[in-house]
Amino acid sequence: MKRQTGTRLALAALVALGIAASTPSALAQNGPKPDRAASEQRAKDLFAKGDTAYAEGRYEEALAAFQEAYTLSGRPQLLFNVSNALERLGRYADAVDALEKYLASGKAKDRDVVQKRLANLKKRVEEQKKETDRLAKEEEERRAKADAERKKPDGDSTPQAPPPLPPPPDKPTPVAPIILLAAGGAALVTGGVFGVLTLSARSDVSKGCKDAPGGHLCGSDVGSAIDREKTFGLVTDITLASGIVLAGVGVFLLLSSGGKEASARAQAIVNGPVRATAGPGGGGLQVVGSF
Repeated sequence: MKRQTGTRLALAALVALGIAASTPSALAQNGPKPDRAASEQRAKDLFAKGDTAYAEGRYEEALAAFQEAYTLSGRPQLLFNVSNALERLGRYADAVDALEKYLASGKAKDRDVVQKRLANLKKRVEEQKKETDRLAKEEEERRAKADAERKKPDGDSTPQAPPPLPPPPDKPTPVAPIILLAAGGAALVTGGVFGVLTLSARSDVSKGCKDAPGGHLCGSDVGSAIDREKTFGLVTDITLASGIVLAGVGVFLLLSSGGKEASARAQAIVNGPVRATAGPGGGGLQVVGSF
């Protein structure tokens, strides 16, 4: 519809140009005016050039041709073509001005259609203005932010404490030292039990033997008690020695590979409520406590 209306108006302008150029009365009254005739022909050629450029999407060229044709001929119908080219170029405010000037000339055909087109153009002008204002505001905010960043001091002169270091990860407790400590503890307990048995056998030996003027006399049944004392004493010595060695190695490994928590565990195992003791004549168990 836009293309057809613009073509009809432009063709009307060309017809008017042709009539004005060839009117006999005008020629008879004023005589031939080659400059005027050349201007009219030039206006026709410019319109044809502008119409072709508009159809091919070269709106800048079309606008220039239509404007020059209007300047040469002064035909208001060409303002409609000028408005079309301006609208295609996004110059909605200028397109409104051209279309209002065309309506004010009184030469507009399809006046209702032109007025509706003018109303739509004015809406576009408002939308374009809002978009332009929005972009300008965003640009202003961006520049203000950039200025604030430039004016910001390089750094605060007050020294700030460094952030606290994260706690070190807990190391898993080694298994081997725990096993050695457990084995050592078991050996110490076993040694303690055999130490008690050794003391019991020694008590039996003491009861079966008596001092006499001729020497130390023992009954025939004391022999088994003496054998038990020797056997239990040997087992006591071996188990206590093994328990001490195993517990010592376990404690050493635990202290060398663990932290404070591992050290506390080792000390708890070594210094538990039941402690084994060893002596020249055997071993025993000692219960340690406080209150």
